[in-house]
Amino acid sequence: MKTFEIQYISRYYEEKIHSSEIIKANSEKVALKKFAKLFKIEDYSLLFETNYMWEDGVWSASFKCIKEVNEIVCPHCNGNGKIVIN
Repeated sequence: MKTFEIQYISRYYEEKIHSSEIIKANSEKVALKKFAKLFKIEDYSLLFETNYMWEDGVWSASFKCIKEVNEIVCPHCNGNGKIVIN
């Protein structure tokens, strides 16, 4: 099982924040499908449409990118947590 970081941008009027979700999946395609399901997007391929945005509460969000990342045990909390590195 691989770990993917999916980045997206949320907008509310002039405010803009960059966010990401960490998803475990066997492939990039499966990770995108899980991400789409999480945000109630019917077809994950819509994420690749240039102007596609979905509603996330009062925010509007758009897909930025996906990349495979590594997950390691946090050295500062004696293994109680995990951190993601590129």
